[in-house]
Amino acid sequence: MEVARASIWKTPFIGAYSKVFGVNAVVNKNAPQGFLRRLRDFLRVDSIALTNIGGVHAVSSMIAVNSNFIIAPDTVEDEELRELESLGKEIMRVESRLKAWGNMMILSDKGALFSTRVPRSEAKAIVDFLGVDYDFASLANYVAIGALAVPGEELCFASRLLSEREKRTLGDVLKLRVYTVSVNDGLAFIRLGMLASPYGVLVGESTTGAELMNISLALKSF
Repeated sequence: MEVARASIWKTPFIGAYSKVFGVNAVVNKNAPQGFLRRLRDFLRVDSIALTNIGGVHAVSSMIAVNSNFIIAPDTVEDEELRELESLGKEIMRVESRLKAWGNMMILSDKGALFSTRVPRSEAKAIVDFLGVDYDFASLANYVAIGALAVPGEELCFASRLLSEREKRTLGDVLKLRVYTVSVNDGLAFIRLGMLASPYGVLVGESTTGAELMNISLALKSF
């Protein structure tokens, strides 16, 4: 696996407007063709849903995903839902006052970590749908925990803001090895500037050489 820089609309926030999971991606419906080619060529993504979520352009904040499931807000529109369904995943629309499920949880194939803002009844309904273990936490004193991590198949990248105890919690729940990094020259909310597939990692164009090296070392360690 390799790591490389990318941009979208000349900004380094590639993970704000797109979410990659496995060889699938959900991407803002107006994303440039060059960015889509980058996903297909470098990350080897073969299925892309081009859509907004509930009319929101920053799609990664709105959905939580793993290899088999998509958790979406009840504001997702019918046309958007049809585009998501083209990926062949099971989709749950969560009836809730919360809408940004990409911020409210971190999801792997084996576990889900929920923000402490999520009502326990809603978390229970979601994990019953997913069939995974779960827990609750705030991370680095933030409730929008999803912005602080990018889980993959075996490794979860996490913000350097996390304490050692929080790293252990995240790894234990998701059943992944956790490696702390930064992107985009010190950006702590790493999901905004990182996309990961089984074949590589893309980071925002502002990511420094030292940050690239740190991510490369993580990829070589497993």
